[in-house]
Amino acid sequence: MAKMIPPNWHDNTPRSEQRVFSLLQHDPGTEDWIVLHSLNLKQSGTHPYGEVDFVLLIPGAGVLCLEVKGGRVACQDGKWTTTDASGATFPLKRSPFSQAQEGMHAVRKALEDRLARAPEFYRIPFGYVVVFTDVETPPHEIGTEPWEVIDHCGLKAGIAQLLLRAAKQQRARHQIHSTPAEPQAPLIRKMRDALRPDFERIVSRGTVVSDSERHLLQLTEEQYATLDLLSANPRCLFEGAAGTGKTLLALEFARRCAQSGDRVLLICFNRLLGNWFSNEIRDTCPGRPITAGRFYKCLRDAIILSPLAEEFKAAEKTSRDSDDLFDSVYPLYGQLALEACNERFDVIVMDEAQDLARAPVLDLLNSWVTGGIHDGRWAFFGDFHRQAIYCGGGPAEVHALIRAKCGFHVRASLQQNCRNTRRIGEETALLSGFDSPPYRVGQIDGAPVDYLEYTDMHSQRCALETALVRLVGEAGIAAADVVILSRYGFEQSAAGQLAETVIFHIRPIEQPETKDGRKPTFHFATAQAFKGMESKVVVLCDVDQIEGDDDRSLLYVAMSRARSLLTVLLHVSTKAAVREAFRKRMTDLWR
Repeated sequence: MAKMIPPNWHDNTPRSEQRVFSLLQHDPGTEDWIVLHSLNLKQSGTHPYGEVDFVLLIPGAGVLCLEVKGGRVACQDGKWTTTDASGATFPLKRSPFSQAQEGMHAVRKALEDRLARAPEFYRIPFGYVVVFTDVETPPHEIGTEPWEVIDHCGLKAGIAQLLLRAAKQQRARHQIHSTPAEPQAPLIRKMRDALRPDFERIVSRGTVVSDSERHLLQLTEEQYATLDLLSANPRCLFEGAAGTGKTLLALEFARRCAQSGDRVLLICFNRLLGNWFSNEIRDTCPGRPITAGRFYKCLRDAIILSPLAEEFKAAEKTSRDSDDLFDSVYPLYGQLALEACNERFDVIVMDEAQDLARAPVLDLLNSWVTGGIHDGRWAFFGDFHRQAIYCGGGPAEVHALIRAKCGFHVRASLQQNCRNTRRIGEETALLSGFDSPPYRVGQIDGAPVDYLEYTDMHSQRCALETALVRLVGEAGIAAADVVILSRYGFEQSAAGQLAETVIFHIRPIEQPETKDGRKPTFHFATAQAFKGMESKVVVLCDVDQIEGDDDRSLLYVAMSRARSLLTVLLHVSTKAAVREAFRKRMTDLWR
């Protein structure tokens, strides 16, 4: 992958340049390249200031300047125009080929002025390439070679090989022969520092994360408009991919119902999320008639308060395994306890419906809500495609069951990703195997996703330690804002191998907090246990397979937990699958 300077594009970067940026960053053929994006240069004559979209410093090949044009282009009577996706047309002062050529000469002149004493500099071929991201190649201008143009078809084939061809042709055109071929690594560093010194390319990750967090919190307010559907519909099923705000909507709807005097049951599947629900209700709605928590804990509490408590405890102890406990013991005693107590909730709000929408659970809820689930009031929130990691049935089976058990209800779709930055949301969908984004990706770019490779447990342990030290050191991020996730339990994970260092602690998230303030403490959880939760920063380790459906579902759950910053530790055996996943960025369906 290329070294991008700066490491991420600005918010006002055109979509066409964003696409070329991603292609250059992720193409395996650009390894060891230095890519300067949006380089401003002083010029002379009628154009005192200019900007080069991309300057590529390619070891052993040369320097290429890219001029990127998106949308439709046209030339009438020598006057060039470009038309964007909204249909607005803009005139160009000169042709894209002239722009690219002038940018190339400006870059060469700037380097000549600053590297006058470097004789090897004069053995470097300089060239330019015009990239049309959305159309086929226009007719060539006089003096322009075919290899100096890349169109949208060429981008699908791979950008690195086309640019290397252009550099090779440029070297042959000017008959530049040097052994070794310039520029080599020392000269690359000199040119990089001359064009864009270090202080221009270093971006504080802590600042990027803070900015992303501020904007993401504003975006979640937009999701509350969806709650208006429930004012006229007593039964509603909300469906949405990870990050579309289902959990916040469930919590807010429960609060609103309780404020109106309704007795509310707010439930989910995961224990961590259930604890969070319970704490949120305790802290923000004291005295309100809301029972909140994990479904099976709420059910068990109801059984313990019934006349069946002692008989249930005995059955609980003698249960053969967890399947028997949750599929037989809980439903049986739960049904009897609810009928004996005859207490009903006015509204049931269920998050993680993809894991709870099973016949025994729906039968219990039928006895727990006034009017039953067929005629009573409820709101279910779920992602039935990739987050159903505990439920065996597919989306069609679950929907059929809900229709049969719950009667008429409204189905609403949540489309806007309001949790993740655009980069995290898009790359989560890519690596999880989606053919197109399952949501509208956010408009907050945020920091790039970091990918660190490992070959064995030792190298992964070193990579994880480096990542954590950088977060709290260079980026200035608090350890409390970081969660380490893995598909494996703590003892089997890389985090468990690194639990104690001289610099920090790593503790399972369910362990009590320690009072040792001398070293920061990072929390660990399995991806399965952390489903439904989120964190400002996530470090995902032990990613050793990504091609199976179960692997992709876990990857989807884990990566989508990160709001503003994500680091992924990938085994080298996944490189081919990762490259193939990122190729989907270039497809029309993905765009």
